[in-house]
Amino acid sequence: MATKTTTQPPKIDMYQKVTDRIIALLEADTPPWRCTWSRYGMPRNYASMHGYKGINALLLAIAPFPIPYFLTMKQANGLGGKVKKGSKAEQVMYYNMVYKDKDGNNLTYDEANKQEFKDIKVLKYLKYYNVFNVDDIEGIDFAFPEITIRENEVIERCDALLNSLKNMPEFVTTDGSRCFYVPSKDVINVVPMSQFESSESYYNTAFHELIHGTGHESRLARPGITESDGFGKKKYSEEELIAEIGASFLAGITGIDRASLMENNAAYIQGWLGVLKEDKRFVFRAAAAAQKGVDFMLQNAPDFT
Repeated sequence: MATKTTTQPPKIDMYQKVTDRIIALLEADTPPWRCTWSRYGMPRNYASMHGYKGINALLLAIAPFPIPYFLTMKQANGLGGKVKKGSKAEQVMYYNMVYKDKDGNNLTYDEANKQEFKDIKVLKYLKYYNVFNVDDIEGIDFAFPEITIRENEVIERCDALLNSLKNMPEFVTTDGSRCFYVPSKDVINVVPMSQFESSESYYNTAFHELIHGTGHESRLARPGITESDGFGKKKYSEEELIAEIGASFLAGITGIDRASLMENNAAYIQGWLGVLKEDKRFVFRAAAAAQKGVDFMLQNAPDFT
């Protein structure tokens, strides 16, 4: 009797898959973190209204849909709907760590930390699941928030965010020709708004430099700020990517339209491409660090979380 053999499907390397997608966009001169954010804000799960974060927020924001709300197939079916035939799913990733003691019992992070991780086995895993945009789901009477934000109100919202920040660098103007963050003095040099082409450009620049500021040794102590290795090097490139992604998250939260801000810097793009091609986890780390920076900024701004 012949033995039946089964072929296991190849394991998907999600790190490489996402990295290849980002590289393709960069090579097409379309940095994904320079996307035009929807007036509906950051991507959310429609059933839970939970906002996606980190790499998931980035990937769903660049998906080609006007309304950034998503559901799993199970959630859609539970609400009485169904996914339209031929619809393509977007993939959302979930990263977690499991801690086990020497007897194989599961521990919380705090329990493992109390034992100083001695004789603790740490299991890391990355899962993914499929979600569908509401545009690809039928049979549900979706209700979306009314969009009444006008341009002047968007700017007021940016001001409100900046005014709510605590324990962040001071804004100064010692150099009237450029904007930058100075870690040694923990200050952000920014030129007056009147020198920018638009208010959006001013706020976008402020957000970028503020994300840099979250990396100060007194805050999140990010290596790209505390141990910068110079323009074009790995730490420097990663820090610039963190600031770009973080600024894009803040633009989404405040409702800034970034379509007019797409001035691609070839040197930065080449730097990111070089690191991405040699390190498939690069963009995952950057997105996670950007999210931490945003969360640090917003901890005293409950109206923006």
